[in-house]
Amino acid sequence: MTEQFTWGNDHVQATFTYADDQPLSLTAIRAADGDYTDVAPFPYPQSFVEITADGFMQGNMGSRYSETMIGNDLRYADRHEERLDDASRLRITMHSATYGLEAEAVLTTPDDAAAINVAVRVTNIGTAPITLTSVSSLSAYVRLGDNDPDHWDLYTTKSDWAAENRWSHEPIRTNQLVKSLGLKSASILSVGNPTSSCIEIGGTVTHQSSTSRSTGSEEPTGAIVDRVTGTAIVWQAENNGPWLWQLGERPDGVYLDVYGPTDIEHHWSLSLAPGESFTTTPATVAVSGKGFDGAIAEMTRYRRFDVLDHPDHTNLPVIFNDYMNTLSGDPTTERELPLIDAAAKAGAEYYCVDCGWYDDGGDWWPSVGEWQESKHRFPNGFKEVLDHIRERGMKPGVWLEPEVIGVNSPMAEKLPDSAFFQRDGKRIVTHMRYLLDIRDAAAKAHLDATVDHLVDDLGVRFFKFDYNVNTGAGTDHDAPSRGEGQLEAGRAYLEWIDDLHARHPDLTIETCSSGAMRSDWATVSHSQIQSTSDQTDYIQYANIAASAPAIMLPEQAGNWAYPNRFMTPAQTRYAMLAGIVGRLYLSGYLTQMDDEQLHLVTTALDIHKTIRHEVAHSTPFWPIGLPQWNDDVLMLGLRSGNHGYLALWKKTPISEGRLTLQLDGYDAGFSGITQLFGSDSAVAWTQTDAALTIDDRSDDDPFCALYKVTY
Repeated sequence: MTEQFTWGNDHVQATFTYADDQPLSLTAIRAADGDYTDVAPFPYPQSFVEITADGFMQGNMGSRYSETMIGNDLRYADRHEERLDDASRLRITMHSATYGLEAEAVLTTPDDAAAINVAVRVTNIGTAPITLTSVSSLSAYVRLGDNDPDHWDLYTTKSDWAAENRWSHEPIRTNQLVKSLGLKSASILSVGNPTSSCIEIGGTVTHQSSTSRSTGSEEPTGAIVDRVTGTAIVWQAENNGPWLWQLGERPDGVYLDVYGPTDIEHHWSLSLAPGESFTTTPATVAVSGKGFDGAIAEMTRYRRFDVLDHPDHTNLPVIFNDYMNTLSGDPTTERELPLIDAAAKAGAEYYCVDCGWYDDGGDWWPSVGEWQESKHRFPNGFKEVLDHIRERGMKPGVWLEPEVIGVNSPMAEKLPDSAFFQRDGKRIVTHMRYLLDIRDAAAKAHLDATVDHLVDDLGVRFFKFDYNVNTGAGTDHDAPSRGEGQLEAGRAYLEWIDDLHARHPDLTIETCSSGAMRSDWATVSHSQIQSTSDQTDYIQYANIAASAPAIMLPEQAGNWAYPNRFMTPAQTRYAMLAGIVGRLYLSGYLTQMDDEQLHLVTTALDIHKTIRHEVAHSTPFWPIGLPQWNDDVLMLGLRSGNHGYLALWKKTPISEGRLTLQLDGYDAGFSGITQLFGSDSAVAWTQTDAALTIDDRSDDDPFCALYKVTY
C-alpha cells in the first residue's frame, strides 16, 4: 500500500510517497501561493535518490539520469525532523538491500523562504566494496499548474568571459523537452531492475559544466514557469566545479535531477569500502505562484539564509580597485598615491591594489605565487602605499590568485609535487601556471603564511581572490579518479576560505574568476562580494549587472563603475548606475577628471550609500523581462518592503524624446515613482495600465535613470 507524508514550512510543502515495493519519491514541491493540480498515483515512481555504481546504470535506454537500477531499489526506512534557529530540517533514510547501500537525504528549509536545500550521504552497508559513478543531490517531480509541459517556459543561462548571465527562455516544447518516441515496452527496459518499471521513453534536457570554472559556459541555475497559472520553480546546483542538471519526461510527469560530478561527464567515481560514506554537493529548489520573479525572490531569501554571516553584507562599503580601464596590472607608488587621494575624496571606503604588486620582472602573469612585495615598483616599500590608504581613511586591499603558482615563480621549485594538481605523475600546466592542490599541507601552509603576512604585518583588510585557469577533469594524485580529486580540492578551497574568516573575522573577500567564471553558489556563499564580469565596455556591462541578482545576492553583485575622462556626462551616469544598484566597485582615472565629472561620480556614490542598506534586504525583479544580450532597453527592480528601486538603461537615443514601457509582474504594481539619479527627464506612471512614460529632456546619450517606487 502506498503511503504519503508532507514536510516544509508556511511557504513550501514537499510531498513524499513510498511503498514496500516502490522507492521513496518526491512527488511534488508546492508553494503556498501557487495553483496546482493533483496527479494520479503511478506504480513505478521516480526515486528521490538516483545512484549508479559498479556498472548498474539506468533501467532504460538512453542517457537519462532517471529510473536507475539502484535508485529503484531504495526503500524508505525512517525520517527525523529537527528544529534549527531559523529553519527546519528533515533527515530521511533509505536502504537498498540488493546493492547494500544506505542513502540519507538531509533537507533544510529556512522559515521565511519557499525553498528547500538537499544533500545526500550514501553509505556502503554491504560486505564488499562498491564504486559509485553518480549520486543525485536532488531528484524530484516538477509539478506546475495543470502539469502540462505545453504550457511551460524553460529559463536557462549562458555565460562566457565578459558575457556572463545571458538568460533566455522559450516554450519548453519548442526545442528543449520535445515529445520523443512515446514508446512503451517493458521488454526493453529494466533488465535486472527490481521494479521492472514500464517507462515511456520521453525527451531529456541536460545542462552541465565540465571543469573547475563552474560557470565558464553556463550557470548551474534553471527555471520553469507555467504561463497559465504563474507557478514557477527555480533550482541551483551548488559546487565550485563540475555539476549537471537534467529534465526528463515520464508517463507520470517531468522530473528534475541535479548532480555534482558524474562519471560519464566529469570522470568522477569513488569506491566505498564497507562502512565508508560519500556526501553529495548540495542542490536547492525554490517555488512560487508569482512567476520567475517570485521564484527568484524565494531563492534570494534562501541565499541570504545560507550565506556566510558577515557585517559586510549589510554595510556594503564602497571599494575602489585600480585595475579596470585604469592601471591594468601595472601599479607603482607614483601611480597609486594620486589615485588613492582621489578615491578617498570621491567617497571610497576600501582601496584595492590589483595584480602586479609583487612583480619585479615586468611580466606578472607567469611569476605569480611567491607573493612578495615588489621593490622595483615600490622603492620605499609596499607598506608606504598601504599606509597612505589608511591615512586617507580607507582600508587597504590587494589582489591574489591563491590557487596558482606561475611557472617562473620561485615557489614552483620550493613546493613539492604533492602541492600541485597532477596527471599520471606530472604537474598539470595551464596558461603558464601550475595549479595548487590545497588538500596538501605544504600548499595550505604557503597560502596561510601569505595571507597572515599581508593581514598581520601590512594591515590588509580586503582580498580580491582571482582564478584565471581551469583544471580540466581534475587531479589523479592521491585520488581514486580525476573527478574525485577535483571535488576534494574544491572542497578544501572552501574550507580554507572559512578558516581565513575564522582567523581574521574583519577580513572582506571578493571572489573572482576572470570576472564571473566561477560564480556558483558554493563559491559565492563563502565570500562577501562576487565580481560580475571583466567586461570593459560600460554599455554592455549594464546587461550583466541587470541579470546578476538572478544568480547571487544583490548585495554581493560586484558591479564595476568605471568612469573615465573621455566620457560625456550621460556616459558617466550610465557607467555608474550598475554600481549603484549592486555592490559599487569603483575604478577609473579619477585623477584625470574635471570637477563636473567628479561631481557626477560622488553623487552616484552618495546615492548608493543612501540605498545600500535596502539593497542588502531586497529581492530582484525584472518588470520588462530579463535582458537579452542585444536588448536596447534594460530594467532591474529591487524591492525592499513597501518600496523599491528601478534601474533603467537605454543604449540608443530615445525616439522623439519619449519612451513608454509596459511593465509586468507582481512587483510592478507600485503606486508612486520619483527619480533619484540619471539623465534629465520627467517620468509619469499610470498604475491602471502599468505604463511608465519617460520624457527625455537631455541632449546627451545614452539614457539611464534610477527611480524610487512606493507600494
